Amino acid sequence: MIRRRLLAGLSSLLLAGSAAEAAAPVCTTGELFAGSPDYDDPADRAKNKQGLLDIPPLGFRSLVFAGDRLVTTVGPEIWYSDLSAETPTLQRLAGRETSARDSVPGACSEARFVNISGVTMMLDGSMAGADQAANTIFLISDPFRPACTVTFIAGAVQPQTPLSNGVPTNVGDQDGPGDNTLLGGPDWIAAGADGTIYFIDGGNGKLKRVLPDAAHTVETVAKLPEGTYYAMIEKGGKLYAIANNARTDGFLIEIDPATGKVREIVNGRADRWLSDGSINVSGLASDGEGFFTTQSGQLLYVTLDGDVESIAGNGTYFEYEGDYDPHASHPAGDLQLRSARRIMTAGANVFLAWRDDHVYFSAAGTTPYVLRIACK
Repeated sequence: MIRRRLLAGLSSLLLAGSAAEAAAPVCTTGELFAGSPDYDDPADRAKNKQGLLDIPPLGFRSLVFAGDRLVTTVGPEIWYSDLSAETPTLQRLAGRETSARDSVPGACSEARFVNISGVTMMLDGSMAGADQAANTIFLISDPFRPACTVTFIAGAVQPQTPLSNGVPTNVGDQDGPGDNTLLGGPDWIAAGADGTIYFIDGGNGKLKRVLPDAAHTVETVAKLPEGTYYAMIEKGGKLYAIANNARTDGFLIEIDPATGKVREIVNGRADRWLSDGSINVSGLASDGEGFFTTQSGQLLYVTLDGDVESIAGNGTYFEYEGDYDPHASHPAGDLQLRSARRIMTAGANVFLAWRDDHVYFSAAGTTPYVLRIACK
C-alpha cells in the first residue's frame, strides 16, 4: 500500500512537472511601442534623439535589452533608447549609413559597419556583434559612454574602405587567433557567462566561438544542420537557433557548447508550426523556460519538449485586413502581425525580445515598427 502511494505520488509529480513545462504564457493585449507600420515613405530616415513613435520611423531590426536600454540594429548602424527616461528618445550609438560600404573600427561616432546581423550584451557591460557583409566579429567597449569604442576582433579585422566590390576580406574557413581567421559571413551572436562569444558562421554552416583570451581565439563548436538561420540565443549554458532549410522545413535546435552535440527540438513544415501557408519561422526569444518565435502572422511558444502553441496573432501577416488600426491596442488574438520581407537581416524578417512579461516584436509593414505584447 505504502509503495503504491509513493508511486502514485511520484507519478503525480512527474505529470505536474510535465504540465508546468508545457504551459505557455497567456497573452492579453498588444500595442504599438515604436515605429510606424504604415508610414508611406520607406526611404526617409529617422533623426537622432527623436521619440519612439515619431516619424519617419527608425528601421528597427534585432532587439536586445541592456538593463533599461533597448538596443536595435539598423543595417550599418546601432541605436538605443533609455526606457527609464520620462520621455524615451532614440539615439545613434555607433555606425552611420553612408553611400560608401566602409568597415572601420575606432570611436563609436567614427566607426563604420556594412550590415550588422546581430548584437548581444556581455556580462561586463560591453557589446559584441557580427557584421555579416564585412565578415567581421566586433566588440564595443563602454557602449553608452563618451569613451565608446569599436574593436574588430575576428575575421576581417583591418579597415575596408570601401569594401572592394562588395566582397569582404578574410573569407574562408580557418580557426585560430582572431586576426588570422577566415570566416564565411558571420550571422547572429550570443554570449556565454564566461565571456565567450558564439556566432553562426553562415557560409560554412558552423557554430563557432571567440574565446575570452588575449588573442580572441576562434574555435569551431559544431557543424550545424543545413539551413538558413534566422536567430540564435543563449539560455542556461546552451545555444538555441531557429532556421529554415531548402526542403521548406522550419526547425529549432539546441547546441551544447561543451560537447558540440546538436539536439532537434522541433522540425517540420508549416503545419508543424500551426499554419497552412508557406514556412516562415523567424525570430527567437526566451522567458527563461520556453521560446517565443513567429510563423505567418502568429506569435508561437515552444517548449523544450517541442510542444508548439499559438499565443498571439490571428494569422494575418502580408497586408492589414478590414478596418484594422495598427496604431491602436488590440486583444492578443486579434493582432495582425504584419511582417513584410522587404527589410531583412540575413533572411530574417521578424526579431523578438522578452522583458518584464512582455514580448517585443520587431518587423516591417510599409516601414519598420515594434509591438509590445503583454504575456505572462
